[in-house]
Amino acid sequence: MVRRNAFDPVRFRFPQELTRDAPVDLIAAELRPHAKRCLDGDPGYFVLTGLEHLDLAGHRAFALAASTALGELLPQDGAGTLLREVRYRGVELGEGETGRYSDSRTGGNLHTDSPHRPGAVPDYFALSCVHQAAVGGDLVLVRLSDIIERLASQPDVLEALRRPVYFDTRDNTPGAPRTVLRPVLESRDGRDRVHYLREYIEIGHRQPGSEPLDPGQIHALDTLDTLLDAPELRSQDRLEEGEMIFIDNRWTLHGRVEFRDLEGAHQRLMLRTWIASQDS
Repeated sequence: MVRRNAFDPVRFRFPQELTRDAPVDLIAAELRPHAKRCLDGDPGYFVLTGLEHLDLAGHRAFALAASTALGELLPQDGAGTLLREVRYRGVELGEGETGRYSDSRTGGNLHTDSPHRPGAVPDYFALSCVHQAAVGGDLVLVRLSDIIERLASQPDVLEALRRPVYFDTRDNTPGAPRTVLRPVLESRDGRDRVHYLREYIEIGHRQPGSEPLDPGQIHALDTLDTLLDAPELRSQDRLEEGEMIFIDNRWTLHGRVEFRDLEGAHQRLMLRTWIASQDS
């Protein structure tokens, strides 16, 4: 059974007076206790409410300020974009050379953010809900600790997931690398960390110079996908307009329910940041 209304225990109303042009240290004083308890601990995410009075410019400014309060912002593309609009851009996941999950309406495909990014991978990411879809768009989350527990009796799968794989970078900028090599599971500071988006791995292993996945790796990825589809491991809820979620990208896999916008209505729009924590 999917755990629904998952955000209710970790919804926190943010003081309205701090949503416009407040010093970052005051914002940080409000956010860091939630981050310490909910991101570095359980459940791996928390939600801010009380942002519905902001216009688009206000949402953008607050998303950047609140994210900066928790660490260093990381660029999301070769142009150095620090705040990306997550909306339907008329493509499907993996389409062409640059089509991303965030550009599609696709559901499922649970993943972590930026497994394909050369260099540092974000510890946290944030989504600020400016406009929600008319239908669908709920977020779905699975904890890595639950996956590891289920795989304890399958050491061959764990071993295969710790072997590096090629992720397609979804970047056709001249001179930019087409793939990045990293494992799905790695141990850091005595704790497992996950990097995953199945389609980017499969595309990466079709790039010149990348050998095909071997049968053991394919079996391990299939096993992982089966667990990510297990209803009892899933938590699900819907961000409302004027809410912002922070998610631990190290130990939480996430996806969404496929969404649909209605003609003439606001189109689904989330603002996303990638954050390297101050302790990284």
